[in-house]
Parts: sequence; structure tokens; C-alpha cells
Amino acid sequence: MNTLDVYLRFSPTLEHKVGTVGVAGRDFVFQYAESFLRLNLSLSPLRLPLQPGLHVYDGDGHMETFGVFDDAMPDSWGRRLIDKHFQKRIGRRPGILERLAFVGERAMGALVFRPPEEIENSPFPGLGAMAVEAWDFDSEKTEEDLPELRKMACTSGGARPKILVGIPEAKNARGPILAGDNELPPGYAHWIVKFNSREEGADAGPLEFAYAELAATAGAEMPEHRLFETPQGRFFGVRRFDRKAGGRRLHLHSAAGLLHADYRTAGIEYEVLFRLTEALTRDYAQKKELFRRACLNVLACNRDDHLKNFAFLMDEKGVWRLAPFYDFTFHTGPNGWQTLSVAGEGENPSKDHLVKLAKHVDLRPRDAREIIDQTRHAIGSFYELARAAGVSKTTLARVNARLK
Repeated sequence: MNTLDVYLRFSPTLEHKVGTVGVAGRDFVFQYAESFLRLNLSLSPLRLPLQPGLHVYDGDGHMETFGVFDDAMPDSWGRRLIDKHFQKRIGRRPGILERLAFVGERAMGALVFRPPEEIENSPFPGLGAMAVEAWDFDSEKTEEDLPELRKMACTSGGARPKILVGIPEAKNARGPILAGDNELPPGYAHWIVKFNSREEGADAGPLEFAYAELAATAGAEMPEHRLFETPQGRFFGVRRFDRKAGGRRLHLHSAAGLLHADYRTAGIEYEVLFRLTEALTRDYAQKKELFRRACLNVLACNRDDHLKNFAFLMDEKGVWRLAPFYDFTFHTGPNGWQTLSVAGEGENPSKDHLVKLAKHVDLRPRDAREIIDQTRHAIGSFYELARAAGVSKTTLARVNARLK
């Protein structure tokens, strides 16, 4: 396999050929289709500008390919699933084009890659059974090929096991949970369900749910979320914000992918993220929303606030906005540091540093004060939210003491 065609699929009736990706020697290359250049839809304006000719990835070391294509693939947990599949099938890890073909038409966001690798269909065994399969895979207790887990989990990012499912859209509607890696029947919505790792324990789901409720109380834009109850545990799930009714899709691009930034290393400034948001959206309201998330991460001790955990959505008209807030939960971060520094402070950022950040990014002082106050007030409700979510007394006490 030397090339793949790339399409942007906004809906079953609206699709554009973006161009062609390929490998030439050791270089990953891409070329836009002339028809796409005429649309003036910039998929990745900073690192893959709308220009004719051959684009050669500079191999800056943080990614295998251009960030916009890297975002379409899984990282960490899902990547391990793909690697195991290829190792068992052909005796080696996949190349970059093989990874993209494996993702095919099931990528997060609106990009699709053709021709895709054919993925076998398998029955959905249920959330609990999938959780057990994920735990067995993590602990290397199974040598099976796990086709249903690979199919439903291999396009999602992040370090924790998660799968893509479809659930009835209407509240209190009855119906089976379906595999949700591709199109769904009418009346169903796309969701992501996260499983806790063995190391995290059973509180991971309820704790993230309590944090999601806390963020909503603070006024942050949160995706619809819920706890899924199974005999094997209670798992946190969110409705996908890159999928809409009628098969519509939105283009999804992380801040890390847009900047070609190494999100694994602490020390990048929040100010960089604000400048990116301003350049893409040109919307002051989006800056306020981003500041609210910065306040939540800092004051509620989510120190895993790396650039893969901030993303942007683009619609068919080329309009960008922040994706809803996601991956927000209690986390002590890399070596105890805030992954994104706040006005130069990463070890112990505080309200004062948030005030400085607001000034640096030209947020109105009154807006900054109101957002900080709203955030602190919402954090005061953590104990009750966590107790209502069923977080254990031990975890509740540990997190609440840190918040205080």
C-alpha cells in the first residue's frame, strides 16, 4: 500500500475529496485535490495550509504524520489493539498508511480514508463483557484477537480503555446498546463509554461523572453524559460531539494536532491555547469558555490538561469553535505538575496566576472575576455531587481534602 485517498464526509450527501496521502521512501507526503483547494475549507491551517503541490511531513518527532491525520487515529490504548492485531496477522507493527486504512471510515471527526481495511462484523456482547475483555487485554490474560473490542475501540484516543456505542436517543427509551463505530439506525445516538483500568479502581467512572456535573454547574459547555450501570461496574459515558443526527459529522482537530505540539511534556503555556482559539474562532465568547476550563482544571486539580484534551470542531462552512469540555476529572498530573502552565507557573498554580493569565490574553477583568467565582462556587458542591454519584468514602475524602 503506497497511497490512500482522503475524504471529508460531513453527511451521507455531502462529501469532498480532500486529497491523497502516501509514503515516498521514508517521507510521509500529502497532496490536496484541486477541487478541494477551490472550496477554501482549511482543515489544518497552521501545519497543512491550502496550497497546491506535494506537502512533505517534516518529521518533527512528536507525531508520525501531519497532526490532522494523527488526530484521526487512536493513540495509547487503541493503538495497542491495532498493533496486536497486525503483529498476530502479519508478524509486525503496521505502517502509517496501514493504520489509516484500518481506521477507514470510522475515524473520529469527519475524515475518511479509502480504500479501508475490511473489518469483520461481530455481535456486541454487552458493556460488562466488553469491560472484562478490556481488562484481560490490559493484563495480557488473553491471546485472542478480540475482534469486537478491536472494532469498537481502535478509533478512540486516550489512555483508558473505551468503546464506541450507539444508544437510544430519546430519554427513557428502551432498546439494545449497539456497536457505534459507524452509522447507526434512526433513533440512536453515538456515545463513548470509558472503562476504568484495574489500577484506577471502580471509582473512576463515578468520579468523572461527578466532575462532569461540577463543570456543568460552573457553566462549562459539557457533552451529555451519564453513568452506565453493569454488574461489572459503573462506567462513565459521553455523547459524541463529532456526530449529529442524520449521519452528520463535524471535522475534529485537537490543539496538539493543530500545533504539532508534544502534548506529553509539561510546560506549554495556557496562553498558547488562547492565541490558537483566538486565531481560529475570532470569538470572545470562546475565550471566556476556554478561561472557564482553565479555572476548572487548575482549581479542581485536573492536572492532566494537555493539548490533546482540548479540541476544535469545524462545520461544512469552515466555521471553527471549541469542542465541548472533555476528559475532566481529578488527576495529579505528570510529577504533580499542571501540564499546561498558568502565567509561568506549573508546580502550584493558583487563583492569582489565573488572574494574570486573564490579563495576558486580554480577557476583561470583570469577566475573569465572575468566571473564577463561579468555578470556586461549583467546586464547593463537589462533596454532594460525588456522594450522589456513588463515589466511595475513601476516594471522596481524598479528593475533597485536595480541593479544600
